[in-house]
Amino acid sequence: MSLFPTLHVTGDLPPAHQSHLERRGIELVGADENPDVVLVLPGTDPPATRSGAVVLVTGHEGPATTALLASRGIATRPTEKTDMLAAADLGAQDLLAWTDDLTLPVRCALAVEDPAVPMLRLGGRGPVVAAGSRQDGGPATLALGVDPLAGSPELLLNAVCWAAPPALSAALEPDPLIDHPAWQRLKADVSELQRLQVKDGSVADPRQHDRARELVTAIDLAVSALVPALPHDEEYLTAVGKDISRWADTGFQVPDFLDSLVAFRPETQRTDGLVHLVVFPMYTQNGSTDRRIEAVLLRVRWPDLVADLEATQFSNGMFVPVTFLDFTPGYDTNSAVLFPETVAVREVPTFTWGAIFADREAARFRRVVRAAADTTRLALPPDAARLLDDQHLAEETFVLWDLVHDRTHMRGDLPFDPFMIKQRMPYFLYSLEELRCDLTAFRAAVRLEADGVPHARFVQYAILFDRIFRFPVTGTRVRNYDGLGGQLLFAWLHQRHVLHWTDSRLTIDWPKVPDAVIALAEQIEQLYWRSIDRPKTAHWLAAYALVSGTLTAHPASAWAVRDLPLDGPPKGLTDAVLDDEFPLSMFYEALSRKIADVVASTSGITA
Repeated sequence: MSLFPTLHVTGDLPPAHQSHLERRGIELVGADENPDVVLVLPGTDPPATRSGAVVLVTGHEGPATTALLASRGIATRPTEKTDMLAAADLGAQDLLAWTDDLTLPVRCALAVEDPAVPMLRLGGRGPVVAAGSRQDGGPATLALGVDPLAGSPELLLNAVCWAAPPALSAALEPDPLIDHPAWQRLKADVSELQRLQVKDGSVADPRQHDRARELVTAIDLAVSALVPALPHDEEYLTAVGKDISRWADTGFQVPDFLDSLVAFRPETQRTDGLVHLVVFPMYTQNGSTDRRIEAVLLRVRWPDLVADLEATQFSNGMFVPVTFLDFTPGYDTNSAVLFPETVAVREVPTFTWGAIFADREAARFRRVVRAAADTTRLALPPDAARLLDDQHLAEETFVLWDLVHDRTHMRGDLPFDPFMIKQRMPYFLYSLEELRCDLTAFRAAVRLEADGVPHARFVQYAILFDRIFRFPVTGTRVRNYDGLGGQLLFAWLHQRHVLHWTDSRLTIDWPKVPDAVIALAEQIEQLYWRSIDRPKTAHWLAAYALVSGTLTAHPASAWAVRDLPLDGPPKGLTDAVLDDEFPLSMFYEALSRKIADVVASTSGITA
């Protein structure tokens, strides 16, 4: 099965509905092409397939359709009642997501028995007008007693996504290099060598130099043995051998891999599926601050869609999306990036690439968001549920998100040097910069959705859910700038009545989401635009006002009451920011307790 469901229709769809489905990636096929879903229109019979089915019922179905529904626990019955559509069970997926069209023509009501469940009613307690049946190991069937062809195409899209079978595209074939004896030896020897190194990467104890030298020799031999399988990396891997040998010959001081770093140019080889072996002394962001030798087998992830968009709309020649094949202990952590600035070198070269592990991002997103949705009883849109089910689709979604996010750091009306990784500014400024880049990607995805890019809505889901669910409850509360950005987005949506926490259940008014998110993006952009006309201190104060206008500061905050050393150097203002200047709300405190174990379980995850 492809990333998106295939659909057979037993008749003709209105052009607007067909176009809407196709622009979301759904391909219309013949009944003999093994479709994932069959849409059975009134007056037609379902074909003899084991596909999922969406049946538009009127109460006058033929014998074949009646038998299909009966076998799923669904029967039709007349009704003269008309009312607004309402979800029958918010524990199920949200068939009404993205549509404000809640007054569709009613054709008939439905009688439901096991294994079917009600999914839509007329009014809060009125007759059932949509019911779904999922049988273990069998196809899903959804019956609609309202006419989705008379209104917004979103209900039909939701119905098709709900009825489609689980995605089967999650796993790629493992690369044989994982089992190559040279890689297995390399991995073991690097892991042992790490235990001899200290924080700066040197081997400080002379008594361990003999063993370190043996390991370096073995590592050099293993790298050389892998060169024939990786001819595109020959120059780089040869330089690795020279760098690591020189490190041993000069007494295992602080390592210097400048020559091999300069020789490694993955941005020039963005070919989907291309494998690289990476060996560097480095720290791993969100993993370890120790600069030790690491070895990673990785695969480039460069889908055609992303390649086309990078070439035509989002130029970013340094961006290299990758996935893990195997790795040494430094990456058995939360680290999801490979950046050249983390490598130990004698001088800083010009950086030409940055790699992000889309599989780790996608896998932890899927696990944490699923747990958060279950905990908050959020009824997911059916296509969002498919995103959580499909690792392959989630990876491509994150690659597109990261492409736009990464390039945004250097584009726009920016304050001077807006993102300084050494935290020489109050951390809430980093929150706004990271959030600005994500919201820029969100706005781009809204435009791409209108242009018919099928991944675009998934990017919106990924940004929204990762930001409001995973970021705030991940990591410590010490200057957690990513967490603060998620808190800000959640509160912004809640205070604009787009996101609701009522009766201990989270609901989202999906049609209002894009405009509300873009409004926050525009607030941040206005802050940035005005920044070049402001002194640094005034810019910092304005940024604080933006955040504190939505989030509540800690009661002990000096910033909140402006008890600040405004006549001294800016360092005094940074020092006055509390480690947890904007504490978690009661909602997030409760959510964190519920899903903390799930968040912790994502360390080292790849699928």
